[in-house]
Amino acid sequence: MSQVATPSRSREAGLSLMEILVAVSILAIMAFAVTLSMQPASDPVVAAGDRLAARLHQASQEAIAGGQPVGLAIGDAGARYEFYRYVDGRWWPLSDHPTLAPRVLEDGLVLRAEAAILPEAEEADGLPVIWFDPAGLTDPFVLRLQSPRGWRELSWAADGSLSVTGGA
Repeated sequence: MSQVATPSRSREAGLSLMEILVAVSILAIMAFAVTLSMQPASDPVVAAGDRLAARLHQASQEAIAGGQPVGLAIGDAGARYEFYRYVDGRWWPLSDHPTLAPRVLEDGLVLRAEAAILPEAEEADGLPVIWFDPAGLTDPFVLRLQSPRGWRELSWAADGSLSVTGGA
């Protein structure tokens, strides 16, 4: 009996194309996850301006939903701000509200009312310089956040839109 000799195919050393593609895919996914977890350093005036813009929208909605004016007061020479609700002929602080509670700005940031309903009230703590009407008819105003590195301006229009501009 003769046996047919078949050449033995020995697997050559190395990686197949499929193995390389899988490894590259895993590395790409890991690099993407690391990129998502890293937050870029943000300018404090930009971050504070964005937070204030969100709170102004919340205050507007709160006034409409609650049927009572909600005002913004600036205190400590622009170092802090807080929201108030007008009830029974008096402004009451919204100290326990999760979004509209009093806020202290980071060091170096100053908030000013450039064009407001009561610009002279900016010096008087506890008196809102602007307020949101429960009917949604809020007068236009401009708030300016200033820092040594830049500024951010928040402009509320008569139609209820808010534009945020700024420079560094």
